[in-house]
Amino acid sequence: MTYGIGGTCAPGVLMGTAAGGVTPPSAVTLYYDSTLFHRTTDRIGIYGNADPNWGITQGVTDIITGTGVYGIAMNAGAETGNNVPPAAQYSTFQVSMTNVGPATVMEIDTMDYDLNLLSYGGGYVDMMNYGGYADGGTGTGVTWAWDVTITASSISNGGVATVFGTPITAQDGAFTTTGWTGVGEYILIQYGRSGGPLAGDFINVQVTATATNAGGSASAAFNHDVIFI
Repeated sequence: MTYGIGGTCAPGVLMGTAAGGVTPPSAVTLYYDSTLFHRTTDRIGIYGNADPNWGITQGVTDIITGTGVYGIAMNAGAETGNNVPPAAQYSTFQVSMTNVGPATVMEIDTMDYDLNLLSYGGGYVDMMNYGGYADGGTGTGVTWAWDVTITASSISNGGVATVFGTPITAQDGAFTTTGWTGVGEYILIQYGRSGGPLAGDFINVQVTATATNAGGSASAAFNHDVIFI
């Protein structure tokens, strides 16, 4: 619940002091890291080529271009422009990446990706990891929570996307701070042995950071959409 003069406010609007004399946390804004330098607000990093035990590198080396081990998704620096491979810091399989507002939309070359999955014998696992810093959220007795949620998905041939891991309870979940473990929850994509994704498949993910105290809460969200074309 948020409070303002004369009663409640719209969600996300924090004003005044809540019952009990505790002011709710200030507004939260997401960034790639705590420097906030030249970063677009409400955008965080996406790192799509490492297992969270950080001893195993996931991702497929593209047998068409002969480069890259970047898996399904990569925008680790939360870049602000539209990025198209073969720039190595982005995904080998992306044909476009568009950053608009608090969201990153990636289009994946399905034929190329599936061809590489077959080269690994099927049953391939891919992962996506998120890292960011939640600016703001100041107040008395504030605690932090991160959440990674698959809001919708459709993956052909028996593919399944799930969330696993334990979310951190700290304000700073940036890759540079956590040693690339990020916010603690990850997306695991398991493809069926009958084949990989088909054109039209998609995975929609939302990453949220929430500051809470006795007076209320404030949160900010980032959306990541993967579309197979």
